[in-house]
Amino acid sequence: MVGVDKNKLSDIFKKKDDKEEAKKTPPKIVKRTAKKTTPKIVKRTGKKSTAGADETIAAYKEKKAASKVSKEEKIMRSKTHQDLINAAYKAAEELKIAPWVLLRAAEWGHFTDDRGKKYDGPMIDDIDTLDDDQKKALKKVLEL
Repeated sequence: MVGVDKNKLSDIFKKKDDKEEAKKTPPKIVKRTAKKTTPKIVKRTGKKSTAGADETIAAYKEKKAASKVSKEEKIMRSKTHQDLINAAYKAAEELKIAPWVLLRAAEWGHFTDDRGKKYDGPMIDDIDTLDDDQKKALKKVLEL
């Protein structure tokens, strides 16, 4: 071979062999371990006050009760007289009583005069002429 450097040819073949060998061997896996540190201990100073906790709990309960009332009132104010008549019929069926008994007890007998009018009466819990079972049945049907 005239004019061909044998060293260059051998270098080319070595590089090719090195690449094939690198493909065959898997890469080395290096395990890393987390440094173990001890947790810091923090000591609190001062007295623990419970006087404000009772007031905070009472305020939270009042706020929750108010939001429940406003939610119930919002739902009731969105109902028409016909919606409440239908609810009374379903509740009466559940209680196994005549629907007009429930309508009269709730003082809703006049709702048939104007069925499309929005309800503007008292909330169900505030109607004294209904007993507890009737209130529960109406609230269940109205999803309150």
